[in-house]
Amino acid sequence: MKDEVLDITVGSGVYPPSEDTYLLLGAIALRPHDTFLEVGCGTGLITLNAARTARLVIGSDISIAAVQNTIQNARRNGLEERCSIIQSDLLTSICSSARFSALAFNPPYLPSDGFRTELDHALVGGGVGTELAVEFVHQAAGHILPAGSIYVVVSSLGDVKRVWTAMEGHGLTVSDELQEHLFFEEIHVLRGVLPPQRK
Repeated sequence: MKDEVLDITVGSGVYPPSEDTYLLLGAIALRPHDTFLEVGCGTGLITLNAARTARLVIGSDISIAAVQNTIQNARRNGLEERCSIIQSDLLTSICSSARFSALAFNPPYLPSDGFRTELDHALVGGGVGTELAVEFVHQAAGHILPAGSIYVVVSSLGDVKRVWTAMEGHGLTVSDELQEHLFFEEIHVLRGVLPPQRK
């Protein structure tokens, strides 16, 4: 998905669009008939880009500040009628029968280092850094359509193999879709594709 020019503001305490955001954006492939769910929408950059293409788009975040920020940015860009924004802890607020052709999450992916900052909720993914990503995969696997994709951002500082294995455990074919080398780490977008239903 290409980054269309959007008027995005960053609310207080909301993770700003960064290298990992744009890497995920570049990895996601959407078509007009797709249904898309982004977990951890933050400012809404990815959700709003998706709303310009897919027929149904939901953005969610555990942070009410992020939800409000995304709603504000949807209005600023005239996209409030093209997407729904909800507060949710991962997929717990999503109807159990809802299915999507694409699901994406740029989770907190750094291992805990014992130091606390006010952005830990957006940066630290647990003791090994991938606990939230793995839980997302487990939940997303129950909401994916045949031939659908799950995208998740991981860091070389975390246990990437753990996320890969979780995807394979749900029958997904996994690929390392995009990578970017930063100062002290590599960030990757893993894509898991569910095989199409056999006829």
